[in-house]
Amino acid sequence: MLGTITFSRLSTSGVPASKCLVGILALASLSCLAMAWPTSLTGSGAASSANTPQYIGMLVYEFCIGFYYPAMGTIKGMIVPEDKRAAIYNVFRLPLNLLVLVYLVGDFSTEKSFLANAVLLMMSCVLQIQLVRGGVGGNSHGEGLRCSEKDAETRSQ
Repeated sequence: MLGTITFSRLSTSGVPASKCLVGILALASLSCLAMAWPTSLTGSGAASSANTPQYIGMLVYEFCIGFYYPAMGTIKGMIVPEDKRAAIYNVFRLPLNLLVLVYLVGDFSTEKSFLANAVLLMMSCVLQIQLVRGGVGGNSHGEGLRCSEKDAETRSQ
């Protein structure tokens, strides 16, 4: 909820969704590292003060999820053509489902799962930086993909 409200306020002030997403992906990656950290130190699931970074990491990750969905929806709405949207989304669901299957069958520890998520989120952050630098949907100065409704309407015309 707080993430969605934050995105809404940033979008009304004209901050590009693509630039917003870089910070959120980095923050989500750091929160996954925080969730893995106490597990490696304590080695047990017992509640203690060592689990405080894990709890804060979970709260930060929930904030990031709330921010991610409207930001990504805005970006996908500008990049993916309306008439091909369903087909493109279905193609990208296959690798996601395979990744989930690997996690379920692999029997990974909590620490390894969060570390893998942190690495994947950091990779997506690096790719998002490339998207911003490339200026997809805009000019070469990264001015593309604004998250305001006015810009979205202008691009659709």
